[in-house]
Amino acid sequence: MTFWTDRIKFTLYTAFVSTYLTNLFLESITLNRWLGILGIGCIAVSFKGANRTFQIISAIFLAAGLFMFRFTEVSWESVIAGIRSSALLLSLLYVLPFINNMIVIGRYDQQLNRLLRARAEHLGQLYYRSSLVSYILCIFLFFACIPLIYRVVQKNMAKLSPTLRHKFSSQSILRAFAVATVWSPIEVFIALVAEMTDVGYVSLLPWLLLISIVLLLADWAWGWQYKRIPLNTRSNLSVDRRIMRKIAALILSLILFIFVVYQVHHLLNLRFFTAVTLVVIPYTLVWSFVIQRFRSYVKYSFLSWRKQVPSLQNFMLLFLSLGFFNHILGEAPIMTWAQEVFLHWTQTPVFLFIGIQLSSLFLTMIGIHPLVTVSLQGILIQPLLSAMNPVSLAIVLITSNLANDAAGTFNTTVTIMSQLTKVNPYRITWWNLFFAVAYGGLGILAALLLL
Repeated sequence: MTFWTDRIKFTLYTAFVSTYLTNLFLESITLNRWLGILGIGCIAVSFKGANRTFQIISAIFLAAGLFMFRFTEVSWESVIAGIRSSALLLSLLYVLPFINNMIVIGRYDQQLNRLLRARAEHLGQLYYRSSLVSYILCIFLFFACIPLIYRVVQKNMAKLSPTLRHKFSSQSILRAFAVATVWSPIEVFIALVAEMTDVGYVSLLPWLLLISIVLLLADWAWGWQYKRIPLNTRSNLSVDRRIMRKIAALILSLILFIFVVYQVHHLLNLRFFTAVTLVVIPYTLVWSFVIQRFRSYVKYSFLSWRKQVPSLQNFMLLFLSLGFFNHILGEAPIMTWAQEVFLHWTQTPVFLFIGIQLSSLFLTMIGIHPLVTVSLQGILIQPLLSAMNPVSLAIVLITSNLANDAAGTFNTTVTIMSQLTKVNPYRITWWNLFFAVAYGGLGILAALLLL
């Protein structure tokens, strides 16, 4: 039964994404209708196997949307338009694994781990090395890089106390993860916020990159305090030119990827993340050909593709139901009342920004997924977008929610680290709480400067 369920999901999800990408160029009314119908089918097949949290939240969105539908003059055609409004985000999620596959086939992860395993004299050196490796790898591999780096760090610290090892890993790996994703062109949070606020990625990038660099350097300076703890490692590996060339090639490939995406975005007059979605697969194919691993990449991607697509069920359920709810809400009379209530926040934006940050941290501490949190926040701030700089709101939404990669108790990253270390997730939150607050605080400062 599971086999056939996965086959149905694979077929529907692929048809949904293919129809959306095709219609970017055809702009067919018929394909638009089919996209909405396929979206309804995706909701239906996704519900049973989805995580319970996503089931509950999505059911609330759907029920609330249908309830409001009774009191609006919205047509069924408009309802279908709401369902297909999340097609960009879902298409982006669909193609992202192809980037991850390229990192594996290109063996970039192995070379970065050689850098991590190279002989270090004290924990201060190991801290910034593990942070740097985490920073680079997580941009491409996301959650998959955490166990990979953790195992190498633990081997280097085998003779030290378990508490020190767990605290060190939780700080060096998770903080770097949170800092790297804040500007990543393939981070779904940024794509989601860009859609909600109608702010282009290019407008956000300078500020997000600045925040990332400042936080990374500050964390390295803080991590240098571990230098007083000597590190005796048996590894005889050294940081040779081959490792550095491989790392440089990886960074250059990312820069070139952003450049190509920007050119497609500019030439075809598409949204930035639409361009990302279109560029990922052809770019990775060319990349694999250049490094002479084309056949291996195609074979590996084809085998993993059929397994990865059905796992999108949580995101399909959440974003399709959210798109439906948002579209109905935009037409409902309650939005006029909400505008009047929320507009007074424009007079005291600092309290609004602090409220967003604290709500993001609190909700993940009680088990609400950050994607759900940012989705709800995005709905609530809609009336403010015309009254204050939407770039400011976008930066706060991004930094407040991505700070949870380091300290969100029930965030995926913290949950993975908790499983690896066997440490209570609340303890990991405590180790990184000040960093998360500082992370969000820097985002608030940048947002205030832009008002």
